[in-house]
Amino acid sequence: MEISLNNNKIEVKQGITLLEWMRSKDLHEKSGIALALNNRVVPKEKWEHTVLKENDMLLLIGASYGG
Repeated sequence: MEISLNNNKIEVKQGITLLEWMRSKDLHEKSGIALALNNRVVPKEKWEHTVLKENDMLLLIGASYGG
């Protein structure tokens, strides 16, 4: 199925959760990462139970250092 990741169309497995997707990208244990699904931030403790659906808009935000 197709979703939007940071405004780019990508294919993901039907029924995949946010946690499963993050694990597939080896991002699940990184700190400073936030996910917004359809313009709503999803707390990390809900990633395991949040299932992606066709045409969802996912925004992956990573904190960066600088000044």
